[in-house]
Amino acid sequence: MPILKSKKFYDLKYDAVFKRAIIDDNDHTIMNNILSDILEREVKVKRYLNSELQIKNKKIKGKRLDIIAETTEGILINIELNINYDKNIKERNLNYYSTLYTETIEKGDKYIKVKEIIQINLNFNEGNNKPLKEEYLLRNKEGKVLVENFKIINVNIAGYKDKWYDKNIRGDKRHIYLTMLGSNREEIKALAKKDRKVREVEEKMLRFNEDGTITNLMTPKEENALMERIIKKNAYQDGLKKGMKAGTKDTIRNTAISMIEKNYPLEDISEITKLSIKELEKLKNNK
Repeated sequence: MPILKSKKFYDLKYDAVFKRAIIDDNDHTIMNNILSDILEREVKVKRYLNSELQIKNKKIKGKRLDIIAETTEGILINIELNINYDKNIKERNLNYYSTLYTETIEKGDKYIKVKEIIQINLNFNEGNNKPLKEEYLLRNKEGKVLVENFKIINVNIAGYKDKWYDKNIRGDKRHIYLTMLGSNREEIKALAKKDRKVREVEEKMLRFNEDGTITNLMTPKEENALMERIIKKNAYQDGLKKGMKAGTKDTIRNTAISMIEKNYPLEDISEITKLSIKELEKLKNNK
């Protein structure tokens, strides 16, 4: 008799599950605690604006806002989930953060008075060798802050879970919701015995996994990989169209130019077109 493959369980690292289990327009308890732990001051969410602020920048293909919370103090906090947070993602996201800042400031007078914008990256796979939290500001070489009301905070969710899970189980409820985010199904079940709100999240997760409304979800890593393939394919097709009537050399060149225009990493363009980095840099400077 063949062994049946166990059904995949979608936990809180999947953004659809995170939103449905954590985000509650009528009860901000969990999010207030998560944000207060990260910012090390009391934070109270007033409302969520994820459907009100739309980033319109064709260079940020497939990049969507995860969660935007407005606090009672008029601070905007954008929260994004990342399975793998490598150097390339940081560089691509900087463009995204800048656009979010610009769009929000332009709309501030119409929608809300923005005091500060904070980008929080919840990173799930950074491990013990990374600090629990890193904060970034825009500074010049002398250390002068360029923009006072904008910062980026990277949060090591796996690190919080590793450091605080046993303490939470023993009854210390500090950082319990950050710990919950990095925990698997069985670990959340254990935490649920210690905290009523964790138990509510556990019940929602189980219900979402059992009722058939959450199926075939992609992790942020899988989604980014799919988007990379789409961008690569589109850039390649654009180059083919431009060079269709020309020879092979011109076709490759136009493909490379198209990918450069879409801000694709030169290393990846070189791998696809077989042009050297030096040749690509020359194309980039002369286009």
